[in-house]
Amino acid sequence: MSLALAASTSIADASTSTRISTRSMAGGSPTPTPTPVPAPIPKVKYVPFKPLPADSGTGPRVVYSRHLMHVWLVARFNVVVRDFAVTGRPDWPRPGKYHVYSKNRHTSNPHYNLTFNFMTRFAYGRHARIGFHTIPKRNGHYIQPVSTLGQPLGLGGCVRMTIVNARFIYYWTKIGTRVFVLR
Repeated sequence: MSLALAASTSIADASTSTRISTRSMAGGSPTPTPTPVPAPIPKVKYVPFKPLPADSGTGPRVVYSRHLMHVWLVARFNVVVRDFAVTGRPDWPRPGKYHVYSKNRHTSNPHYNLTFNFMTRFAYGRHARIGFHTIPKRNGHYIQPVSTLGQPLGLGGCVRMTIVNARFIYYWTKIGTRVFVLR
């Protein structure tokens, strides 16, 4: 008994996003088999939660608004790659241009018995260095709930944020990255 295989030909149809491949069958001729071609992944443009303030500098930078208690990470061509609510002092650090000058994965403030992670320092305060970092812990407990981010606090001078955002800013910035502090 012999098997007769009918030869069939197919043309790739762009609307079905398939391409034809051939596979050998034992004792027979190649048979066309459709192989799916993945559709291209569309690029999604990031839409900030709050619009980037005017007069907030140019080029790659971090923008921190004390008034809005909000941070924007801005890449080339004024493209906001991430923004989020933070907690800081409404009066400190002073508005101006700064630069990231040091980073530590884990750090502490022994005077207040606080520990925090992903410290990205950009300014010098009256009594301590100022940077972006996670919400601090005292005796293993966070000193404020995440739900209070976006509200000003009157302690220290650092800018507190969620772990995810502190990690992002820590790895996104480099020593020398510009930081613009707005009122």
